[in-house]
Amino acid sequence: MRRPRQIAVAVLLVAVSVWLAHLHVVSQSYHPVVRLASPDGLTYTAVQDATQERQACGAANDRFLAPVRGGCKDCRVVTARCERQLQGFELDLHEGRQIPYYLVSGPGVRMAIEGPEASAKASCEQIANHMVRSGLRSAACVRPAGRS
Repeated sequence: MRRPRQIAVAVLLVAVSVWLAHLHVVSQSYHPVVRLASPDGLTYTAVQDATQERQACGAANDRFLAPVRGGCKDCRVVTARCERQLQGFELDLHEGRQIPYYLVSGPGVRMAIEGPEASAKASCEQIANHMVRSGLRSAACVRPAGRS
């Protein structure tokens, strides 16, 4: 009699552990992060606001990349991932710290543009203007610190 009871308790403990692990995974937040390389020598790194589910994060990356793929056939996706914890440059970018690159800042996204200064500036201004024309309430091209 004791053996079936022990098995039942073990099964219950496993079930509770699985349920708690699921709750832990669901409660995590994920930052969509995309890095693109253009044929003209510019590299774009975008960090979007966090989502509450990994699947939603992947969908946010897909929504971000869809117009890029349509508008820049020769652009290459370097990375498109979901980060639970941002670090280094991506954390600086997300938190609005000064970075040495042109920055597009809009609702839910910050995108750094690395590359030749004149091209990066023109791209930054064009993207920010396009975001506003597309219906976003605001978007701005922010110059790197110390540049005019």
